[in-house]
Amino acid sequence: MSITTRGFTLVAHVATLDVPRHVVEYLSRLLAAHRRHIGTPRGSRALSPFRQAVLILCWFRERGWL
Repeated sequence: MSITTRGFTLVAHVATLDVPRHVVEYLSRLLAAHRRHIGTPRGSRALSPFRQAVLILCWFRERGWL
């Protein structure tokens, strides 16, 4: 599935992550707190803090850094 927005095509990707949910939730809380700290308007990001946390953790898992 793809979505076109502002001239860009977004591609959805499903990932399975072998990390405890509480780790993802903890990281998502840190990301949300950072967004509040820097004044990011609510809803202005493409990903929610939880989905961003999953993306970050998947990125690290694929590279073997965790």
